[in-house]
Amino acid sequence: MDHPGRALLAFPSSGHDISSRFMRSLTELETFDREYAVMQWEKAGAPDQPTPLDLRMLDNYLCVESGANITKARNRAVAVFLDEYPQCQWLWFCDTDMVFEPDLLHRLVARAIQTDTKILGGLCVIQTAEGLIPTLFSDDPETVTQVLLDWPDDVVAEVGATGTGCLLIHREVFETMRENADGSNNCWFGEEIRYGESGSEWWIGEDITFCLRAREHGYTVHVDCTTHVGHHKGPRVLWPADVRDEPVKVLDVSGT
Repeated sequence: MDHPGRALLAFPSSGHDISSRFMRSLTELETFDREYAVMQWEKAGAPDQPTPLDLRMLDNYLCVESGANITKARNRAVAVFLDEYPQCQWLWFCDTDMVFEPDLLHRLVARAIQTDTKILGGLCVIQTAEGLIPTLFSDDPETVTQVLLDWPDDVVAEVGATGTGCLLIHREVFETMRENADGSNNCWFGEEIRYGESGSEWWIGEDITFCLRAREHGYTVHVDCTTHVGHHKGPRVLWPADVRDEPVKVLDVSGT
């Protein structure tokens, strides 16, 4: 039986900041994954090989304690993924305050394969001082990236960058980037200063920087706009619909 590839879930954490909604989502996802594997095994006639365990998509999870250095934690997660999980083709970053449907991982992998993309995010929102924004960013000659508020529905959209709150990445991307960096484990995520065409200076966070670096290695970045992921903040779970209900006035969130 063809298998779309196993995935390792990775998330940075201080050790005490894991949302109860995230834990519920993860538990339901694991149950879905297990039951789906059994169903596929039974459809194949219950062979000795592969077993239902072999057919599961979620291989394991990796929690990296980050403290204040989120960049270091993400790079460490990638290094462990590459060096210690050779059976996994996909690394799935999903932060510990995300809320999602049980079939999220299966849908992301399926859409990535269907659209032949190696970097695919779910449609998430974040809360800024200006209001709620989606994690879809287009290229901008002056501010480097610009928020896309009017995203297309029901498509896999190519973007300039996206966040790592829910981001699926194929092993090949990381291997290529490390090879081109002479084996450095600091080549994936990092905070950078980039410049607009007029010389304006912009601080870029580790997630946007990863997308820009990956694109410089020939990869494209996409967001599955059919996959809406919630963001658990305090008593609320923020969803993409909230962005359209409460649009921000200031689109530039790159920072100066």
